[in-house]
Amino acid sequence: MPAFSDHRRSPPDIGGIRPGMGASRSAVARLEARCREARVKMTSLRHVLLHGIVEAGAGTTVTEIWHTLGRMMSGHTPSLGSIQRNLNLLVARGIMRREVSSSRIWRYRIASTRRRRIAITFVEAGTGRKIPCNAPEIASLLRQLAAEYGLTVQDASITVAAACPNAPDRAQATRQDKAGSCIAVHQAHPASSGYPAGSCPA
Repeated sequence: MPAFSDHRRSPPDIGGIRPGMGASRSAVARLEARCREARVKMTSLRHVLLHGIVEAGAGTTVTEIWHTLGRMMSGHTPSLGSIQRNLNLLVARGIMRREVSSSRIWRYRIASTRRRRIAITFVEAGTGRKIPCNAPEIASLLRQLAAEYGLTVQDASITVAAACPNAPDRAQATRQDKAGSCIAVHQAHPASSGYPAGSCPA
């Protein structure tokens, strides 16, 4: 039996980057600041990963980031699984963008710091009356959901049904509200991939 078969490797450390092999310090520092602003805890693994992201450049894949870190590190590099999980988190927090190519390969780039405001509208079922909704928390949730599919939200309309004043209980009114909800998400990147622009149950 090998001597340290149950020993768990320590996480990669920023000190393991070979001298002169790290990415631009200023670029990494800006990315770290965005992570903290998005409430992403900066672990030693994530410090190392940010160097790999910056060095690999825009439009890179998870495998290319892994190979980049392999060249940079003198010790062991983060696993592909660890890199992918952290990229998923950075995409969900709006720090990275994931683009799906025509060959179904996920490519990553650092998201722009300038965000277009999402126009969210409530549409009353039956009357079609439109009510603007200024809810940053809803916009943030829609961005996270769309990012999981490599999409960018441009605008959203939510069809709602008014609660019936004669409803016997609150639960019934709530069920009616949920039954009439529909969110339209538009794809911006890439321009065409076969995803529907929006759907709503009949």
